[in-house]
Amino acid sequence: MNGREGAFVNGSEALIRELARDLDPVQPIPRIRTVMTGVIALWLGVAAIGLTVLGLRPDLAQAMLGVRGVAVVFAGLGMAGLGGVAAALAMGVPGREVLARASLGLAILGMLIAAGVGSLLFALSPDAEARVSWTGDLACLVVAVLVGLLPAVGVVWFAGRASPFRPVIPMLVAAAGTVALGAITAEASCTHSEMRHLLVAHALAPAFGVLLMTLPLLVALKRVGCAGRGQRVDSSSSSSLGDSEPRP
Repeated sequence: MNGREGAFVNGSEALIRELARDLDPVQPIPRIRTVMTGVIALWLGVAAIGLTVLGLRPDLAQAMLGVRGVAVVFAGLGMAGLGGVAAALAMGVPGREVLARASLGLAILGMLIAAGVGSLLFALSPDAEARVSWTGDLACLVVAVLVGLLPAVGVVWFAGRASPFRPVIPMLVAAAGTVALGAITAEASCTHSEMRHLLVAHALAPAFGVLLMTLPLLVALKRVGCAGRGQRVDSSSSSSLGDSEPRP
């Protein structure tokens, strides 16, 4: 009886080894917190380079402590940035739906705070006449997008590897979150205090960033994520079909 059981076990192990011989090894995806740390570090590095080139706002500490609401906009953008990045990462991992919903809620709340406070300050501002040109608004938006672009590509790279489907929604959430982080950098270097500029070019930057970053991130998503996985699936499927022989 023992001999039969041993022969059965050995035969089963040999069959399993034979079936798994041509399979590619599975590479585990990185942990969310590891990728989150890398994305934040990448943002800090790009932001440091940007602030070195653009310079830090001279009265930043005074503006943060003043009545102009810069600190509240900073806090809202920070919530939107961290929440958006965490939500985009969690959306690509099965079983992390609770983290994705909580992070997305934090991001939405942050954007509402930044946009709401910015709108209120603009409405109550005595100098309602715009003193900053639209080119100045565009310049700050471009800074926010450029600073957030590389972190967004990092999030898209993770989502492309982790998600079994094309992660378009995580890509859009990542765009909003990383541009919110980029808007913090733009705000830290911007010397304008006019409320319309604060609202349009900084508080609403995540919304405009989604529109500006959609096409570049779609290209990145195709290159680093779903395209590679699709090619692996196609090649394995065709090799399996090629190895099979029709029965007579």
